[in-house]
Amino acid sequence: MSTEPLAYPILRTDPSSPPVDEYAQLRRDQPVCPINLATGDPGWLVTSYEHARTVLSDRRFSREAVFAEGAPRYQATLPNPDSVQNMDPPRHSRVRGLANQAFSARRVELLRPRIAEVTAELLDEMAADGGPVDLNLAFGRPLPLRVICEMLGVPFADHQKFVDWTERIMSLGEFTGAEIAEAFGAMKAYFKDLVVAKRADPGDDLLSVLTSVADSEGTLTESEVMHLGTAILVAGHDTSVTVIASATLTLLRNPDQVALLRREPERWPAAVEELIRLDNPGVVINPRIATCDIPLGDVVIPKGAAVLAHVGAASRDESVLEDPDTFDVTRTTGTLLSLGHGPHFCIGASLAKAELEIGLRALFERFPELRLAVDPDQLEWRDKAALGGFKQFPVAW
Repeated sequence: MSTEPLAYPILRTDPSSPPVDEYAQLRRDQPVCPINLATGDPGWLVTSYEHARTVLSDRRFSREAVFAEGAPRYQATLPNPDSVQNMDPPRHSRVRGLANQAFSARRVELLRPRIAEVTAELLDEMAADGGPVDLNLAFGRPLPLRVICEMLGVPFADHQKFVDWTERIMSLGEFTGAEIAEAFGAMKAYFKDLVVAKRADPGDDLLSVLTSVADSEGTLTESEVMHLGTAILVAGHDTSVTVIASATLTLLRNPDQVALLRREPERWPAAVEELIRLDNPGVVINPRIATCDIPLGDVVIPKGAAVLAHVGAASRDESVLEDPDTFDVTRTTGTLLSLGHGPHFCIGASLAKAELEIGLRALFERFPELRLAVDPDQLEWRDKAALGGFKQFPVAW
């Protein structure tokens, strides 16, 4: 067992995929491992299911403590205290509880026809193009981005701004602190203007509802509304574009499973759970801070230390799942920890599953001969992006 901290993010030996083998070795040899964050600050990386679940649910591991003086950071910029990702209960419960209503299973069920409509439009455009196309640009990004923009009440015409800002905000070492801060500031100013517009001319979208709640009930501040909108927009599309491409690659590499889905399409919901488990974005952000000395496995996490629970690695833990690296649409274990656990469980889980189920099923039904347009070893993984993902994903049919 090494006592030297690993550099994080961990670089993979295979540039065309996340570092699955590297994390498997850590789970076996050092499931709670010292690391150096991208800023050079020290921390701990947790890769086993048992210990990751503890970090995600034990309130002694705090999100708000990142604002303590001298607390480790994963980026050069200081996190925003009005962002829901950086809150602990009870404040987190208050802010998140209001947004939860928009992402309920019932609300998402009502969105399914619109998701199917957007999917069909994008696939029609792909077919008209004739291919090859970059699936990220043609399908993986516009599908979740159009859906989340409509849900929030954000003009899709401005989508390139969001993509550019998100690329900087979610980077780990690729951009300077000044560039990241500039992107944060630009997005904050954009949402501030949008809240003013919603106040003057409200609609039935989520941002209008949240603005009304802030004004009439006082249960949200205007800053909380802006940052909640920002968080939903960023997480609502950047995660999905990564998973759509990775899931497509998994399906292409497992034609027997695709054949089973064609024979038994009712298995698609379970297939999506399995794809999320396997193809979770590669890097963990938003560290938790130990508020006291906490035993975890064979080590004691000291008070004030940053801890990253790698849910993607933990969801491939051999101790809780047989053949965890095998894609099997007949599994009934769900996503395990890939969508989080505890108070910060993914707020958009139901929406993400609906987009993946409708989108991927339609993609493979519309283009039964879908294939990579390049050799797999030509794919490049984004090492310095917080959520990983392929730089490009060329496909043909």
